[in-house]
Amino acid sequence: MHKFLWVAPCLVFQAWAADPPPQPGQLANTLQAPPLSAGGKFHARTVQSLGLRGLIGAAIGASIGQGTNTPGEWGQGAEGFGKRFASGFGGTVARQSITFALETAMHEDPRYFPSTEHTKKARIWNVVKQTFLTKTDSGGSSFAYARIIGAFGTGQLVNTWQPASNNSVADGIQRGFISLGVDAASNLLQEFVPRFRPRELRQQKP
Repeated sequence: MHKFLWVAPCLVFQAWAADPPPQPGQLANTLQAPPLSAGGKFHARTVQSLGLRGLIGAAIGASIGQGTNTPGEWGQGAEGFGKRFASGFGGTVARQSITFALETAMHEDPRYFPSTEHTKKARIWNVVKQTFLTKTDSGGSSFAYARIIGAFGTGQLVNTWQPASNNSVADGIQRGFISLGVDAASNLLQEFVPRFRPRELRQQKP
């Protein structure tokens, strides 16, 4: 498993490097919205880290850790759950902060843009693409550097407060993949349930 966690990112990067960069049309068949200011990006990331999504995500993660007793050094009961919740919530805040800073510097848009296509296959493919691609402030598209770096960078950062049984480089890589999986799940929800989209995209129809 640990070998896979090392090999998978290398294969993804190799495949990405072999292809030309994303062109503006690659995310063309999506709903449109004006670019966000730095303040708008901060608000989007703050909602994800400090809002209901961040709290629920930390609680779910803590519950899973409690059920599997991971890490074992934190034990069970309210104290163990509290440590796991604090770790998950702290990781979420750290990731959103890192990603916000990079998105602002690299002019990337943090929002998910639902597809204007009508087939489920096309809409699900849009969900997958926007896990790794992002719209830019200029209206084009780009590899989602901020999102990917934020996911895997935070995975390693969390190691600094994890006990010895759960703080290897491979553990950090695994957290990065889990973060991207959560992003994909959020994209899927926004694609098919309009009420979970940003307000400016909520009323638009394909």
